[in-house]
Formats: sequence, structure tokens, C-alpha cells
Amino acid sequence: MSVLMDTVNVTRSYLEKLSTPELISLADEYGIDIPESLNRRFIIGELLEATEELNEEKKDTMHGDGEIPTGIDLPESYNETTITAVMQNPVWCYVYWDFKESEKEKMLHTPSFISFVLKVLFFGDDEKVQETFDINISSSSKEQYVLLPPHERAVRIDLYAEFRNAEPRCLARTGLISMPKGCPELSFSLLDNDVPEIIKLSGFSNLIRTHYLNHRQSFS
Repeated sequence: MSVLMDTVNVTRSYLEKLSTPELISLADEYGIDIPESLNRRFIIGELLEATEELNEEKKDTMHGDGEIPTGIDLPESYNETTITAVMQNPVWCYVYWDFKESEKEKMLHTPSFISFVLKVLFFGDDEKVQETFDINISSSSKEQYVLLPPHERAVRIDLYAEFRNAEPRCLARTGLISMPKGCPELSFSLLDNDVPEIIKLSGFSNLIRTHYLNHRQSFS
């Protein structure tokens, strides 16, 4: 007979139903050395004591409330300056970043420091930068959703620090991300088709298109 040790749910009534050879076999699984002449009542006592010890060991690996942990609490910061971008869907990109605290504090206390910036760069088929735009971010923020035009081929997002009378400093950058295509519902033609003719005549569609192209960080 083989008993699964992981269950650790052995009771006296259960043990008393087992034959002596079965009790000895179970004791072997627990690593208990049982002399041949030992009374079965003492074997049962040894098994119950071993079971209690195993249960105590299991409790030590659980949280204080007795629940088995379902995950690991991650730190708020790994104290490294990094940036990562993940496409949430064909037009929304989720960007998150972190700072090395000592470097961040040094920049914040620099008199010429202006702000931290996300620089969004679009690349064409020749892998050259076709277009860019900036998004100012606060020193306390660590994530941002960015709305991207669906017709671009690839995007990269850089984390910069801007200073007065000095070149911006690139702190970290994502890898080049290929942008998914094939969503005609997300093209600019939808905007033109969704407005009444009288609104089109007013130039409203062109106004919205221009605002998106020149100020799309406000859509983020």
C-alpha cells in the first residue's frame, strides 16, 4: 500500500483501520524506523507525531493567515533606469519606466533641469525616423498610455531628461516595436465617414486630423 505524504491528513481513526504491515509501510514512508516487536499502538502514536510535525512545517511555508501564497509581492522599484513599451492593441501602446533613484534625484536638483519626456519615434521601411513627438511626464509617474497612428510601420519610445541651455539627455529607450496593421476601422477615413456632410464642409474633419497629428499627446 502507498499513501501520498503530501496530503498529511492522517487521523487516529484512519490509522486504527490499517493492518500492522500497512502501518509499518506507512512509517517507512515517513522515515520512521519501527522495530519488529513494537506494539501497533506505539506505531500509531509515532505516525500521529510525525504527521503533526509535517503539518507544522507546512504552516511555516504559508502566510500568517494560513493561506498558501498565490503570488509574490514585487518591489515598487528595481532602482534601475529602464523603459518598456507593449502594444495593448493596434493603436494604444502601454509604456512603463523606472529610474535609478540616485540619478533621478541628482537631475531633479540640477538648476537647469526642466522635465522628463517620452520621445515617440516612428520608423519607415528604410528604418529611418519619419516622425517624432514628445510627451512631458511628471517625475513621480511611471506609466503612460500612448495613442499611435495605425498607418505607421514601427515605433520606439525613448526616456529623456530636458535641461535649459543644454542638449536633452537620453536615459533609456525601448526596442523597435513593429506596429500591427490591418484594422481599417482605425484609419483616418473612419473619421471622415462618421461626420455629416454639413460638418465636413465646415472643415471640422481637417481640424481634428491636424490636432491629432500635431498634439496627439493630449489623446494619451
